[in-house]
Amino acid sequence: MASPNFSDGCMIALYPPPALAQQLAVEGGLPAEELHVTVAYLGDADHVDGDVLRDAVAELAARRPFTAQLAGLARFTGGDKDVLVALVDSPDLEDLRRDTLDALHERGIEIPRGHGFTAHCSLIYLNLDEPAPLDRLDAQPIEFTALSAVHGLDRIDSPLAHPMDAVAREAFAAGWALSGGPMTRRVQVACETAVHLATEATDDPDILKATIDLGKLEGMWALLFQRRQEQQDRHTASVNALWRDLVARDGIAAMVDRLRWQLGVHEADGPDRSGIRAAALAAAKAMLAVLADLAGFTTVRIALRNAIAAGRAEGMVNAVAIAAERANRIGLDWNIAFTDAYAAMERLDELWGDAGGWLGRMVDGVADDLGRTLASGMEDGLSRDELIDAAADILTGDSDAVAFTVDWAMTTAADEGALALYQSEGVQLIDIITAGDGRVCGSCIDAETGSPWRVGDQPRMPLHPNCRCCYAADVSLAHFASWFT
Repeated sequence: MASPNFSDGCMIALYPPPALAQQLAVEGGLPAEELHVTVAYLGDADHVDGDVLRDAVAELAARRPFTAQLAGLARFTGGDKDVLVALVDSPDLEDLRRDTLDALHERGIEIPRGHGFTAHCSLIYLNLDEPAPLDRLDAQPIEFTALSAVHGLDRIDSPLAHPMDAVAREAFAAGWALSGGPMTRRVQVACETAVHLATEATDDPDILKATIDLGKLEGMWALLFQRRQEQQDRHTASVNALWRDLVARDGIAAMVDRLRWQLGVHEADGPDRSGIRAAALAAAKAMLAVLADLAGFTTVRIALRNAIAAGRAEGMVNAVAIAAERANRIGLDWNIAFTDAYAAMERLDELWGDAGGWLGRMVDGVADDLGRTLASGMEDGLSRDELIDAAADILTGDSDAVAFTVDWAMTTAADEGALALYQSEGVQLIDIITAGDGRVCGSCIDAETGSPWRVGDQPRMPLHPNCRCCYAADVSLAHFASWFT
């Protein structure tokens, strides 16, 4: 049935986002564009000065946007018509209602007192005996980003924005710019957090300085993780290229022929599936074992050693960068620091042993991938040439096993480099910091929450493959003066 005509009234209201309003609108009810939550109904528009109303709303809009919760349906009764409403729940709404009454009272406007305040969005007016078109409304969030002054047919929306919001955002951005770091998802999230904290501490005279410092810190973290990723991408490409050079198609063909002969498979016959996976893995390992006798295998080991050295050097530089940020020391030249730290790696014979261990893991990983590919191909009845092509794709493409191994080796080396620096500087307590991205798992969060850790008792990083968490601690920067400009 038709809704009452309120076009001559005035109110202060919140309007849901258009997409949500379309979802809430019911057939025969209020149009989606008219759905709203009344904060204060002021009665006849002729009795309220529109400019005064809009001035009050502009003042009240000096607050952050907020999210309320749709909390189900209710049917209001007691009038000429019943009203089916969506209930809206939020402590922010209660605060807004209280501030609204105060702002209106200060301007000599008193609202009608016929009802208490139950935040709701009216959906449809019904005859007293008319069934409701809905019997359930799922709970979901509803975001309010503007406060509206409605005076008759005139509606003015004032965006919700705390006065400190823009200032704090600029302060954070200034700090981030000073760091020279990239704009990442972590930085964006940190900015929103910093702005929220600033709006809650507007009376703190140091809040903007703290916001600038947080921007610098997050920018430094972003730069740290970006540099790590760039190093890992570069060394992964190098190791992959050298690995591909090791593999000749003739060797792949010989391996396939031996496997097919061993299993008694011919072009016209289907494969005997008995023991095929074990045989395929054995064939893959036998072929890769031959590579160890080739001169190029040593070149791959050298490339892995260089990757591990770069990881350790980056970890040392990261440790100093973190300490410098904590001490508010500016001027770290990352390139000078990395070159110096990397040169120190030339004296570490242990890196050769590390490279040998990681190379063994890499070969095992490639063997597993190759064995699975050969087994699947045999089970699917691939021809000799098709099997050779499939094996070549594993051995001469960008191997997942190679990338996985180099990434893990360099991340481990970076954490070892940072830890070695902290131990050499006599650090007693150490923090673990997560990367703040989608790869952060529960174990990483637990490790960060447990900080600070006593050196020696802390979890060994990385906690898992692709982990980007790192150690952090305060150290004296006196030994690293040459790294600063």
